[in-house]
Amino acid sequence: MQHDAATYLQFIEDEERLRTLRRRLGSILTIAVAGSCVSWLAFVGGSPLIVGGCLLGYLFGLSLVFQSQNRASWAREEAMFEQLDIDPDLLDGNDVHRRLLLAAETGKFNEVQVKKMTGSIRGQDEKGFTGGTYDDNPHAAHTRRDITESEGAYDGLEGDLRRSEHLVNEANERYTAVAERQWKAAEAKDQDLIEAGVERLGDLVRTDWFEKNAKDGAVDELMGQGQKE
Repeated sequence: MQHDAATYLQFIEDEERLRTLRRRLGSILTIAVAGSCVSWLAFVGGSPLIVGGCLLGYLFGLSLVFQSQNRASWAREEAMFEQLDIDPDLLDGNDVHRRLLLAAETGKFNEVQVKKMTGSIRGQDEKGFTGGTYDDNPHAAHTRRDITESEGAYDGLEGDLRRSEHLVNEANERYTAVAERQWKAAEAKDQDLIEAGVERLGDLVRTDWFEKNAKDGAVDELMGQGQKE
């Protein structure tokens, strides 16, 4: 938990160092290029339009470089969010970075992490899990709301899957396929299914095989084997 907070703080520090370095380097290069252009016009001469065009071309190229570096910084930040189980869309407010930084510095970083937030806070959500508490007498001031009034309010709320969600979905599909193959292979080798003349466990359940082969204490024996393993 504290390790995740320290990792995020180190990431912020490294990114800020890179941004400072880029700004200083860009300022130095801009001053150097502008000074060279002025010196060229003052001592060598030439068309101001050509020199101005070169200066504008340099500034345009510099802006492209900064945009590319910003995109790389966003990609690193997104990778860091995925690593630390942080979903910015679930954080209220626009100043996400300030909230994350405050949480990391105050020892409350687990409250902004999806897995830990779900486990530690969901049980206290008044709109979620009730913990066995029931209220058969709703407050008289709470009027009933027709559900048709909310039709369309949540359309498009899910949106497209992120890269991490695509990976999880793909992994689940692969695990499902592997589990299905293993299950079919186990059924094909099961001696009870072979003796009963059926291919699937569900078909065996529909027969009277379990009644004919009932054994006292079978459940206790099976549970004892599981504990030994």
